Amino acid sequence: MDDNKQYSKEKEEIMKYLLKIFQKYEDVTTDTRTIKKGSIFFGLKGENFDGNSFANKALSLGAEAVVIDNKDYYINDKTILVEDSLSCLQDFANYYRKTLTIPIFAISGTNGKTTTKELIHTILSTKYKTSATVGNLNNQIGVPLTLLKIKKDDQIAIVEMGASHLKDIEFLCNIAQPTCGLLTNVGTAHIAGFGSLEGVVQTKTELYRFLNSRKGKVFVNFDDDNLKQQQVENKTTYSLKTKADIQAKIINQESPFAEIEIDNQEIHSNLIGGYNCYNILAAICVGKYFDVSLSLMKNSIENYQPNNNRSQIKKTDRNTLILDCYNANPSSCKEAINAFSKIKADEKRVFIGAMKELGTVSEKEHKAIADLLNSLSLKQIIFVGDEYKQYATQKNNVWFQTSNEAKNYIINNEQIKDSLILIKGSRATQMENLVDVL
Repeated sequence: MDDNKQYSKEKEEIMKYLLKIFQKYEDVTTDTRTIKKGSIFFGLKGENFDGNSFANKALSLGAEAVVIDNKDYYINDKTILVEDSLSCLQDFANYYRKTLTIPIFAISGTNGKTTTKELIHTILSTKYKTSATVGNLNNQIGVPLTLLKIKKDDQIAIVEMGASHLKDIEFLCNIAQPTCGLLTNVGTAHIAGFGSLEGVVQTKTELYRFLNSRKGKVFVNFDDDNLKQQQVENKTTYSLKTKADIQAKIINQESPFAEIEIDNQEIHSNLIGGYNCYNILAAICVGKYFDVSLSLMKNSIENYQPNNNRSQIKKTDRNTLILDCYNANPSSCKEAINAFSKIKADEKRVFIGAMKELGTVSEKEHKAIADLLNSLSLKQIIFVGDEYKQYATQKNNVWFQTSNEAKNYIINNEQIKDSLILIKGSRATQMENLVDVL
């Protein structure tokens, strides 16, 4: 038997063994803090840790099997030694996925994918038992773990997919094997990993090509030129601006909230920013496809309360905050700032964190955001991050290297009150640190 056949046989035996355990206990984890009786523990390596070293602890806490890729940590016959633990996790997620017959809905895009995922989950849950990605566990580890959270009686699963390099979406699609999906939009994010906007488009639309190859259903944002021109076979288009299969319109451009009218029904959400109208419309498209009534969708959208630092309003004793500090790229920053500019308030401030992974366009894009902010009538702009330092030149500008420095400045020097404040940034700049002192 040649090496490839031997490997295939061993892999199949491992998959069958893990599936037998999983079907009994239904739990997979990479974190010993969440171990339950019967768990399968995968020892993954990170920059600052080696999950292999927790194998013994996992068994002592009740794990039924531990998967490791370092023979030095082999314990007993509950230890499965593989070439690469992460690859084994991905293979096992795919192996389990092939036992499922329910629709697997994939969602990706530059902006709005997590909010759209949450809205789709909210809508579909009115009629179906629905599983969905928790938070934004949308990478090469998160997607396998999401698949392994799908239960026997789930009727639909929603899998969010993120990407920072070419072929990332194709890789995740091959694991999750989606049957339908959508891209929210395509913009300039993680350019350093993709090389160019064309690279972003090429990577994101790998979802379209996968679904085309499987005759899957695709929902297309017809107002995004990069998506509109893609060759998609089994599609439903949606738009707020032009003729499409499903059309809606924004009710009030001046409203701080996302509000649309569709099929003579007005929907008033709790999401800040007109750009969220697309996320709502995308979710409605999916709901229609799965035969959820518009009245149920309207009710679920209007009752949805964002609580994850995305398009979230938070009133403190002193100020009103608009929190959008989970992700930041040029397109999402411009949309958030433009939406904020339409809100009427006596005193407005913006605290903004630097955008990361923009490669050669970083300087240009940070200047554009600074210029946009400085064109508005704002009481104050606080810039955070080295990328903004050279552009914080106006009288109402203050610059800090980190959000903790900005926080200390606010504590020691500012009495900020009765202001409407947009806090925009990514997890990398930790702009949410400012909330406690505002």
